Amino acid sequence: MWAFVACAVLLTAGIVGAFTLGGDDAGGSEPAGDTPPYRPEPEDPFPAKLEGPNTYPVARISGRRLLYRRPGGEAKVRIADQTEWDTRRVLSVVDHRGEWLAVLVPELKNGEVGWIRMSQVERLSAVTWSLHADVSKRELEVRRDGKRVRKLRVGVGRPGHETPTGRFAVTDRLRVTDPASPYGCCVLALTGHQTKLPPGWPGGDRLAVHATANLSNLGQAVSAGCMRSDPVEARWLIKNVPLGTPVFIRG
Repeated sequence: MWAFVACAVLLTAGIVGAFTLGGDDAGGSEPAGDTPPYRPEPEDPFPAKLEGPNTYPVARISGRRLLYRRPGGEAKVRIADQTEWDTRRVLSVVDHRGEWLAVLVPELKNGEVGWIRMSQVERLSAVTWSLHADVSKRELEVRRDGKRVRKLRVGVGRPGHETPTGRFAVTDRLRVTDPASPYGCCVLALTGHQTKLPPGWPGGDRLAVHATANLSNLGQAVSAGCMRSDPVEARWLIKNVPLGTPVFIRG
């Protein structure tokens, strides 16, 4: 089974011990050059400097917080300030309405957002990095300040188990310590889910960009949804790409 679906989707249980946090800012701090933390004033609920074509707001929380279906609506899900891999939670902000922020979290379905009051956020900041995947071209482009800094050939989901499209975000940067792991050396875990899993698939449904030892997979439709990359590129990704970075995947 592992030989067939190696590099499909991340297991969310039973494999946690094979991962360690990766990257120089694994605790969640932003790399030098990104927008510094900002604490909004009451008269300025959402700072204009955190918005722009190549600037993507992110939010940190402390403790457990409720997300709502809509601003002022019913509660949707409660989230912790750490992920299942003990990474400090960094929420990608995709919209705002007054005192409310719309965020992406893996506890929700693809395309869904949860709303959180700004008063429940520990701090706001922004990243200027973004990932842009083209499934048809089997390419992943890394941009900073809107400029391309890296382009990777990647393996993508095979027919029937295509890589989902839409907007997602980076939740974890993980080094793999198990040499037999199908995820190679390194993993960028995303908020998204694979909704077309193979029958009998024993693992979880989380999407990721991760390494592969089989370089013949690059540029091919071979996985069950994840994007596979060269180990050298995967190490670069977990070292440089901040938590909360948006990931745009198109078909």
